[in-house]
Amino acid sequence: MSISHPDRSRRFVLKGLACGTAMLMIFPYIPVHAAGRKTLVLFFSHSGNTRKLATMIHERVGGDMLEIKTINAYPQDYDTMVKRGKQEHQDNVRPALSTKLPNLDSYDIIFLGYPIWWGTMPMAMFTLLEQYDFSGKTIVPFCTHGGSRLGHSVDDIRKLCPKTKILKGYSAFGKRVDEAKDDVEAWLHGLGNTAVK
Repeated sequence: MSISHPDRSRRFVLKGLACGTAMLMIFPYIPVHAAGRKTLVLFFSHSGNTRKLATMIHERVGGDMLEIKTINAYPQDYDTMVKRGKQEHQDNVRPALSTKLPNLDSYDIIFLGYPIWWGTMPMAMFTLLEQYDFSGKTIVPFCTHGGSRLGHSVDDIRKLCPKTKILKGYSAFGKRVDEAKDDVEAWLHGLGNTAVK
């Protein structure tokens, strides 16, 4: 039978606490699956900037990731795309989606990403939020933009999904997405465990 020395036991406990604190500084979020909640990073991207941002977030919060695409793909030519996006916005169009979502019942938290077009989300996101039931989910919006930040997209999400909890969103300037990693980290840290626990 061995008896632990009090000083040695105390040093062991203090060492363990120090290691735990260091781990929390490196990994401040509890892994989604380990905490019994599942996350989906759901996004629409045209130029690829929002895809980059979604990937940064996914690498940090885990879970699944899915890109939303339309049946009638948007043209790559910028001016043509802008013209179509503006017309869809003016006509309140709901573009048909080619992407099929998995069963949302298994997800608790949905990071919802999109570029800002004409002050809000692309109309394809309106289709998405009307076509699927997000009731009871926690939605965390994020976007890329050219100067308007989140615009009125969060208000639009709130109107389309009145039975969801919406957390503080994040916006990144489209041309500077590659430099957004630290800002994304700070934003997620600010959300605390609410979005990942």
